[in-house]
Amino acid sequence: MKKYFLTGLIWLTVNVSTQAQNGNYAMGARSAAIGGTSITLGDEWALFNNVGGLAHFQEKAIFTSFKNKYGISEFTSLALGGTYPILGGTAGMGMFRFGDDLYNEQRLNLGFSNQLGIVSLGLNVSYYQLNIEGAGSRKTIMIDFGGRAELTEQLYFGAHVSNLNQAKLSTLTDERIPTIMKTGLSYRPSRDLMLNAEVEKEVDQDAVVRLGLEYKILENLSLRTGFKTKPFESSFGIGFYPGKLKADYSYNNNPDLGGIHEISIGYIFSD
Repeated sequence: MKKYFLTGLIWLTVNVSTQAQNGNYAMGARSAAIGGTSITLGDEWALFNNVGGLAHFQEKAIFTSFKNKYGISEFTSLALGGTYPILGGTAGMGMFRFGDDLYNEQRLNLGFSNQLGIVSLGLNVSYYQLNIEGAGSRKTIMIDFGGRAELTEQLYFGAHVSNLNQAKLSTLTDERIPTIMKTGLSYRPSRDLMLNAEVEKEVDQDAVVRLGLEYKILENLSLRTGFKTKPFESSFGIGFYPGKLKADYSYNNNPDLGGIHEISIGYIFSD
């Protein structure tokens, strides 16, 4: 009983401070290291962050990520995904889990993205399940839609809506999973440097501004940094891509709650 009470108290405190996990399912240490500015990235983690960018990752790959918030085991996120080029675009399948046995959120998502001129568009359909000890489980379907446009060789634009269909968790209380809208720009003056700016808005919440920088110091080694507002968090990280293997690490610091560590590993299958 004591464990249940303490876990519940910690969960309530952190959720109030971080606007809850519910509704935000971005993953990948690369994007986390650059302040979460993932809206214009065309990598494998676009499957979780902006499915519109997935068309730019024309690879067969598997990838996974582990994220822990504030050193508390109950606030751990795990993700696993795979991509496959098909029908002129890229399809992906991903799985996500956050929480422990007392409270957890799970998603199984299928996404597809295709390139149409300078624009790539994508759709993600997810089966979502929320489990709360003593309160049962709730299940629903979520739909995400996103896009990315190459305005010039150096300038990219991205936009994404998570939970476009405003999925309900309860028909009695009309409780819904938050709908989150993101838009942003990426300036890439050279192949080694990327500067990102992004705005995130949830209904009935203040807008969040994110800024990020990535610099490739060697062909297979990148350094990253960034920050976001509301609540303020600074971040940094590193990416190392030796051959077919991809490895990324990020650390985000919340001055009030502590650190967030994330590590991502991926493998690309060559034909």
